[in-house]
Amino acid sequence: MDDLPTGTMAELNCITKKTLRLYHEIGLLEPVRVDEETGYRYYAYDQCSTIDMIQQLQSLGISLAEIKKLLDDDSASLVKLLEEHRAAIDAEILRLSIARQNASQLLDNYRRYSNRPLFDTVILEHLPERHALSFDIFNESARVLDNDVVHFLKEWELNLRMTKRYMLDHNLPPSLFHHVGCRIAQENLKQRAFVLDASFILIDNDQVARTYGAGVVPAGDYLTLYKQSYSDEGHRNSEISGLNALLDYAEQHGLTVAGDYYGEIIAETPAFHFEGREMLYKLELPILLD
Repeated sequence: MDDLPTGTMAELNCITKKTLRLYHEIGLLEPVRVDEETGYRYYAYDQCSTIDMIQQLQSLGISLAEIKKLLDDDSASLVKLLEEHRAAIDAEILRLSIARQNASQLLDNYRRYSNRPLFDTVILEHLPERHALSFDIFNESARVLDNDVVHFLKEWELNLRMTKRYMLDHNLPPSLFHHVGCRIAQENLKQRAFVLDASFILIDNDQVARTYGAGVVPAGDYLTLYKQSYSDEGHRNSEISGLNALLDYAEQHGLTVAGDYYGEIIAETPAFHFEGREMLYKLELPILLD
């Protein structure tokens, strides 16, 4: 007889006899016969495929109770449940992608912070194409860079809170909210009118960028300048002085401003160390090289 005793069936399918007994008790997999004298249970070879299906469904996070119900219902129920679980898995993959991006960005940024780049010196860099989520400036009092640093940072902080609320209201994961930079349109730069037209968050992960419709920060040649504090020695806005330094350099060297300015936040001191916000940031001005 080709019937398989419990031990053989369990060994063939890389499971325990206890698992087979559980399948039997809850009605997932009935033995083809039970010896009336010994109580031994026997299975058929073609029942192995049922065990394979049970294990596949379990790997998706489906409980044995759900699997039992599915096997009792029609195939349409199985299709519906599989679609639901696939959607849940996709959502978890996206969540983990964002978490990995955050970990990578934090690690990279704090390494850059620890290496202490050359501050207050104009550098010519070629930057790759990047992706960014852009947001309006929600607090009008934070739209224009102000030499009153204390006042501007207070208004900018309020704008950040409003941005965070916007993200929540539009189903954007709060885990994306970090290192929010600012952008100034090219036409305003020409007049040295430092009016912010947007804030932005850089997105390093392609899947995350596609999912949330991130825009493109063009690749190209940039004049860059690193700052280690938002106020300079005269307690003025160091972003204003840095922007003027970049524009002066471009004029003195006959370089044409080729696009929008991006103020990229590299690292911020952890808020639990002390109150307030201190940061390492990078000013980026795209230019055309002759």
